[in-house]
Amino acid sequence: MGICTVAASVLWVVLLVLLTVFASSVPLTAIDWGRLWGIIRELLLLCAGLGVVGFFFTRRSLLVYADWKRGPWHTAYAGGNGYSYNLLPEKLPAINPPTYFAIHSRFAPGTQIIVEGSSLRWRRRLCKDRVFSVRDIAGVVLGPGNGCNVLYDKNYQVLAKFAGSMEHADLMFLWLLQRDIPIDKAPAGWHSPAEGSSDPEPAEFSVFQQKFVLRMKRSTRIGFAGMGCFLLLLGLALFLALFLLTDVSALTMVERWALIFLELAEMGMGIVSLRIGKVSRVEVNGEQMHVVSRFGRATEFSVRDVSSVSRSLGWLVLYDREFKTLAKVDSYLEDLDRLKAYLASYGIKM
Repeated sequence: MGICTVAASVLWVVLLVLLTVFASSVPLTAIDWGRLWGIIRELLLLCAGLGVVGFFFTRRSLLVYADWKRGPWHTAYAGGNGYSYNLLPEKLPAINPPTYFAIHSRFAPGTQIIVEGSSLRWRRRLCKDRVFSVRDIAGVVLGPGNGCNVLYDKNYQVLAKFAGSMEHADLMFLWLLQRDIPIDKAPAGWHSPAEGSSDPEPAEFSVFQQKFVLRMKRSTRIGFAGMGCFLLLLGLALFLALFLLTDVSALTMVERWALIFLELAEMGMGIVSLRIGKVSRVEVNGEQMHVVSRFGRATEFSVRDVSSVSRSLGWLVLYDREFKTLAKVDSYLEDLDRLKAYLASYGIKM
């Protein structure tokens, strides 16, 4: 397929030139043939290079087309987001997966695969959700560290794909293993927990009287305050340097507006940094949670609306029953163990 692709990119130039020669009513001299051959050589090199580049970018599609039964394997080995993108767990969880859970990307927003009983929903950006049943899954291909894991159907078409670095990927592997779905080259250490083992029941104690407030750690508040003061002083120094020591009248209108925008951005970032340490918090009053983000956005909801928690870079993301984002909790809050115990009392794990 690769040879045919490159050859097609090259031969069409020759055919186009020969067609032009035969269609022309003017006879060509030896000098004309020499010039024509020089043009053909240059075009051949250019088109051969374009053919190689085109084959490089379309080789996966060509491989899938040429050997469609190996399509899921080609997709799994096509490459991911780095050599540690698809690190597989050595062992699977010792407890059975819950009825509802989702596989989240740790660094990108949104949900990848949602498991609801025996059905799955694959969410993708700019694409329609794909919904399928466990009965539609014919097998699973485990990719390398820089690849991905692929679920495919009986026609060897890709149903969904995910990475081992995603949150709750180990639950997904266990869920597939318990439903006797073939996993190609599954590690020897993957075993299903003993029959009858399940998630421990949440502790029975009174949580309705719980009332506490979590704020940012003192060191973090000092850090943001120091950053804010530095940015404000830098903005003040910039103002003095530009508007007192510089002839502003010599600047054009565009340059003036650019300096004003830079000054406002500098002062604005300083004010925001000073405010972050004061506004970011989590308030718990019985079953009601009030979360205020770093930028002052407040969200209030019931803890019973929370279905799962995902750890992201600098955030704890709370999801609702539809696995949509309820709120983002700052990971620099003090006494997060208290929040962890509070959520665990409702069967929610962090």
